[in-house]
Amino acid sequence: MTDALDSLGPPTDVSESRDAVARRLLEGVSTHAIFMLDGDGKVAAWPAPATTLYGYEEAAVLDRHVRTLFADDEGEGDADSLPEDFFAEPSEESVEFECWHRRADGSVFWATLTLSPLWNDEFHGYAAVSRDTTATKEYERMLERQNDRLKEFTDILAHDLRNPLNVIQGSLTLYEETGDDEHLETIGETTDRMARLVDDLLRVARQGNVVSDPEPTDIGEVVESAWRSLGGDAGATLTYEPVPSVSSDPDRLRELFENLFRNSVEHGSTSSRAEPDDSVEHGSTSSRAEPGDSVEHGSTSSRAEPDDSVEHGSTSSRAEPGDSVEHGGNVTVEVGPLDTGFYVEDDGPGIPDEITDDVFDHGFTTRDDGHGYGLSVVRTIVNAHGWDIVATEAEGGGARFEITGIEFLG
Repeated sequence: MTDALDSLGPPTDVSESRDAVARRLLEGVSTHAIFMLDGDGKVAAWPAPATTLYGYEEAAVLDRHVRTLFADDEGEGDADSLPEDFFAEPSEESVEFECWHRRADGSVFWATLTLSPLWNDEFHGYAAVSRDTTATKEYERMLERQNDRLKEFTDILAHDLRNPLNVIQGSLTLYEETGDDEHLETIGETTDRMARLVDDLLRVARQGNVVSDPEPTDIGEVVESAWRSLGGDAGATLTYEPVPSVSSDPDRLRELFENLFRNSVEHGSTSSRAEPDDSVEHGSTSSRAEPGDSVEHGSTSSRAEPDDSVEHGSTSSRAEPGDSVEHGGNVTVEVGPLDTGFYVEDDGPGIPDEITDDVFDHGFTTRDDGHGYGLSVVRTIVNAHGWDIVATEAEGGGARFEITGIEFLG
């Protein structure tokens, strides 16, 4: 404030009024939006810094109530912390509160607004100071998310690791009593399960880091790489409709697709996990998978190599005699674009309505041999990119996951 005063220089006229000096002061402060309210809470003065922050010209806000600057429909914050009757009587003390404010262009920002009463023998209204504290709000949100994740991990460690430890202790006691090697087998299986659980927990923890150095990513390349890396199911078909490139961590995005594909194949098919000769359809063109097939990354279709047996132009992929199928189940997984993102869906049995909100929780699973971290990892990766994800029902009744909030490149 002192710097702002110094920058004004002396009054140009000794008769310059106090109000004029005050207005020059308000014009000289650019770090915050400072404006004046009358005793009823209506805007009485709107200097240039206020226009810079809010985007409203003076004529648009003069004589309008300060509440018109609030974005009450954002569902967070509390404009109600400024009581309805606050302006009924002159205030003796300053009041400060936080809520969402709306700019002239419709965008919102988290603001700290301080109202200070102006007294000089008589009450002259309020000096209002508005500060954009969105960055602070986002940091607080990040801390809240981290605290939530820490609590989730604590719960997991307390529950998921204690249970197998109890099994090991019980089996060890039984072995000491009976000498039956069956109990040693139980101990071995349980320790293997614990090792997988620890790996899953570490994976979730690492994926929680915010993506700080994203790079342009070809979704088609990532999708095809993820599908092939699973080993897939020879009875499973992947259909890909081109999605524009995005800014992401490609390795983590690949793991997102791997987990969604694995979820579809394991829950939507009765066949074994896929072998490298999976079939992949790209739009209206598909490849008929043969044992020797190879896939070039970066294209939106499978290209025939000298040793390949790939036919283009068909609308389906068929498992050939060399394919590995134990039980003969089939599932089709589809990836396609949305207005602000993409979807992954399958034609399997889908997700019951009663558990739609639970599928992303750490440790939630409907399989006896599952750990319940695949979709949790997906959600963590999505959050790390600043995107959103919902689980819903595909048009054909299968499971559908929609990832949105993405700004496409180009």
